[in-house]
This record gives sequence, C-alpha cells and structure tokens, in this order.
Amino acid sequence: MPTSPPATLPLWSRLRLRLLQLDDAMFEHARPSQPTLVAISLIGSLCMLLYYPIWKYALPQPYESLPLRIAGCVVLLPLSMQRWWPRHLRALLPAYWHATVTFVLPFFAGYMLLRNGGSTAWLLIHLASIYLTMMMFDVAGFLAIFAVGSTLAWLAWLLGPHLPMPVERMLLYLPLLAMAVALGPLASLSQKHADQTRIQALTRASNNIAHELRTPLGALHIAGQAFRRYLPDLLVSHRLAQEAGLPVAELRPAHLEALERGMDTIEHEVGHAHTVIDMLLMAARPLDPQQFRPLHARAVLREAVLRYPYASRGEQERVHLHGEDDFIVLGSEPLLTHVIFNLLRNALFHTGRAGKGEIDIRLEYTANHGLIRVRDSGPGIPPDVLPRIFNRFYSYSEDRGGVAGLGIGLAFSREAVERMDGTISCRSRWGEYTEFLISFPARGTDERA
Repeated sequence: MPTSPPATLPLWSRLRLRLLQLDDAMFEHARPSQPTLVAISLIGSLCMLLYYPIWKYALPQPYESLPLRIAGCVVLLPLSMQRWWPRHLRALLPAYWHATVTFVLPFFAGYMLLRNGGSTAWLLIHLASIYLTMMMFDVAGFLAIFAVGSTLAWLAWLLGPHLPMPVERMLLYLPLLAMAVALGPLASLSQKHADQTRIQALTRASNNIAHELRTPLGALHIAGQAFRRYLPDLLVSHRLAQEAGLPVAELRPAHLEALERGMDTIEHEVGHAHTVIDMLLMAARPLDPQQFRPLHARAVLREAVLRYPYASRGEQERVHLHGEDDFIVLGSEPLLTHVIFNLLRNALFHTGRAGKGEIDIRLEYTANHGLIRVRDSGPGIPPDVLPRIFNRFYSYSEDRGGVAGLGIGLAFSREAVERMDGTISCRSRWGEYTEFLISFPARGTDERA
C-alpha cells in the first residue's frame, strides 16, 4: 500500500483508504501467528488459571487477581474457536487478535508488575511477555501493542489502589526493558526474510520457466508462419498434379478447412502461451518506475478483452464490454492490460467453477473520476475473505481447503493501479456477485499530458 492516499481523492475516500490500510496492517501483523493461533489461545488460557494458585499460595506475591485472570481466559478462548465464528465476524479476527494480545501480555503483565511493586517474579514475567509479543508480531505491531498495553496498565495502576512505586527497583529494570524493546526489530526479520525469499524464488522460477518455454514457442511460431506461407504453393502444386493426371491423394474442402483451423490454432495457442508468461513475469517481479503516457481507457479495455487468452469460445461469450464512455489514464498500457487480465482470469475461474455467471465491464466518466467496473454474477466472495484479497501471498478457494494459487495477482493489480495514481477496490455479496472498481483521476478524452 502507498504511504499516503493520493491527494486527488475526496476526504471521505482518503479516510476510508486509511482505515483499509490499518486493517491490512493488522492482518499482516497477525499473519505470522495464524498457524498457531488455536494452540496459543488454549495454552494462554490454561496458564492464566494454573498460575493463580502458584502466585497466590505456593509462591505468594503481594497481589493476585482471579477475576483479572478469568477475564484473560474469556478473551482468549474465542480465538481457539475461530473456525466456528460466523462468516460476517471472521473479518474482525485480526483486530480481535490485537486487542486480546494487548490485554493478556503487555497490559496484564505490566499491571501485575506495578501492583506487585516490581517483584522479581513479575519482572521476569513482564520481560517474557515482551519477547512473546515480539515473536508474534512484526516491528510496527509489537511497538503499537506494547505502547498501548503498557500505557493502559500504568493508567489502571495509577487510578486504582496501589502502593508507592519502588523507584530504585524499576530503575534497575529499565536497562533490561530498553534492551528487550530494542531487540524488537530482530524478531520480525525471519518473517520478512521468508516473504522476500518467496518473492525471489518466484522471480527466479518465472524467469527460468519463461526462458525454457519461449524457445519452443518461438519454434512453433516460425513453423506456423512457414506453414501459412508455403501452403498456398503446395495447394497449387496439388491442383496442377491433378490436372496432369498424376496419382495424388484427393484434397477435399473439409481438409482445407481443417488446415486453416490448424494454422489458426497454432497462432492462437502460441499467443496464449506468451500472454500467460508475460502475466506471470509482471506479477512476480517488483514494478520498476516506468515512463507513463496518456492512454484511452476504452481502447485499452477493448484490446484487453480481445487479446485475453480464453480457454474456449464459451468463456469469450460470457465477457461483455458496455457503454461508450471514455477517459484518459496517465499510465502504462501493459500494466493496465495485465490488471484487466488478472480480473478477467479470476472472474472466469470462479464463474466457471460455480457453473454460472456473466462478466460485464463498464467505463464511467464524471467530473471527479474515470471508473472501470468489472462485475461478475458468479459465487461472490465470503465476507471474511473480502478484506484480504489484495494482500500479497493471500489466496482462498472455497473448495480447496481455503488455499489456492500464489496470492500475487490481485496484489500486483493494486500496486500497478496505485502506481498510475488510481485506486482499486472490491465489493461482493456472497452467492450473488463480485465487482471490482478501478478509479483514476478525471481526465477527459481531449486532455493532453
């Protein structure tokens, strides 16, 4: 996501984009912990209860609170039952995860540390809570959770009954605390390194595949051109041989039609394969700065709809370009074309899987913006999945255990659109439709860049 919304957007759009960025950030912060979320919540709940008798009776501390520990269990347990959450609530899981960790780690440990006058046991527990938070979140997530939880713990201690703070003991603890917080960035390096490694591996694999495939595709293309070039001469020779009474095989009109179709198929499939390779390469590689130029949106869309490598005539007949509106996009034709290709590919896949649905593409132009709508009447997107579809490496399929594909197509599309000073969003009603909206700053068709 960009660091700030485009200045050309209205205020409400910029605020909405900021909220979406915050939601994306929370999702990315929580993603490293996602595979172990159930185990973390169950173990956390168990520890909350088991340590009460230890600190209350076995190794008594100045202060203990059973209600506070029960509250920790209450907020942790729903995380262990996330698979049974209603679909419309699952989109709130990252925010709930942040709030829960803030309560059970920096807040709870910080409050108990202060209420126990900085006892040795709680100094160690507080330090452990910091490292646990580091392990579960990246730098930004850790710093935000630690700051909010610690501030709330201090306010709760300050506003409630408490003993004077043991200044000397806390001063001794501050160097350890500072060192622990300073180590926060190192805790997220493994996740960043893993993502970077995946991108590099994908790029290398894409380059290798492209190199290996383009050579035979080039040979097929040359063979097809030779086939089309010399076939008329062969037909003339065949006709002359027949007229001369030479024994040659009969060549019927159906045979000629089959040959024509074969040449068309070769050219189409070679073009199809090159297009797929280009899409993979553009999606896998980081987007480099490009020299943008004015583009007529309708011309780009019309060419994209014609050039898209449909798997069948039936697929092509399900795609409809509507309206006569047009506007200027200051951008890159390959980038915009591949964005449309990605949206068409997703729409065709999901409507094909559902066995129903048409795909409508519309252009709209107003005084404020130029808009491209890509809408399909297919199965729609579940409400808990919808906020995540633009996240890199996030992919979902209802019939494949929640995982499908590489999760780079829509992330690439968003990056490409934003590079051209636009925005892309999606709205969907599960079971009814999905609509992607690409918005660009208003530029009339007579504008010159």
